[in-house]
Amino acid sequence: MTAATASNGELEHIRVIVYREGDVYVAQCLEHDIATQGTDIPAALERLDLTIDAECAISKEAGGQAFDNIPSAPNYFHTLWDKRSMTLTHVKMPVGHHYRMEVALAA
Repeated sequence: MTAATASNGELEHIRVIVYREGDVYVAQCLEHDIATQGTDIPAALERLDLTIDAECAISKEAGGQAFDNIPSAPNYFHTLWDKRSMTLTHVKMPVGHHYRMEVALAA
């Protein structure tokens, strides 16, 4: 699969804010309006990995670049990022994709 890269050819940096909503945790990307949920933080991030992997595969099959038609997340989520309580390193990346993912917990 192709690497997810920024327009300048650098590795794409994807920021993810994780917050609790009722009984689930939501993992919301900031650079692209993609979100998943799970019963705990690892489950939400695992689903996000799978969703990003699927987006990259579908884009490649269509002859495009990953995330081309997915806008940035709404400003609300960027505000959550600015007020985050802690930043985590998310080390489990989908095989074949080359991007950095920074994960933060909402305050």
